[in-house]
Amino acid sequence: MKIFSSLIGIVLPALLLTNCQKKSDPEPNQTTKTEIISSAAWKYDNAGIDNNKDGTIDIPLSSIGPGILQACQTDNLITFKKDNSGQVDEGATKCNTADATTTNFNWNFSDNETNLNISNNVFSIMNGKSKIVALTNTNLSLSRDTTLLGSNYTLVVSLKH
Repeated sequence: MKIFSSLIGIVLPALLLTNCQKKSDPEPNQTTKTEIISSAAWKYDNAGIDNNKDGTIDIPLSSIGPGILQACQTDNLITFKKDNSGQVDEGATKCNTADATTTNFNWNFSDNETNLNISNNVFSIMNGKSKIVALTNTNLSLSRDTTLLGSNYTLVVSLKH
């Protein structure tokens, strides 16, 4: 009985002390996808075909042939705003001089923030629903199945800050 009493005398205070210890600091607030996508304007980095559907470009569009993406499209700046609106700025060159300098669009995340929906032709083939391959502070990569030159492909477009 003495051993049992001694154990209780040691274990009980130890349990009480561990329950009274300060909890570790909470984790700092993590940046949300909305904060990342709306932090600055995005510009074209690369685009191409993803043959094996792993989210990386296997064949750059520039190697397929001229005119698929024109310089007047790749110099555009794309701004996503926190209120789910956005704006495309035509950049230094316009594809058509009659085009507006800026075009507005709406956007939202869907499917647990794994997809990005864009209401207007931001890049001529990236309107509608696209899968988010990557969204970091410096890179936004989107993929979607599309028809290009009469064939079906998975297209990846990467934007950067």
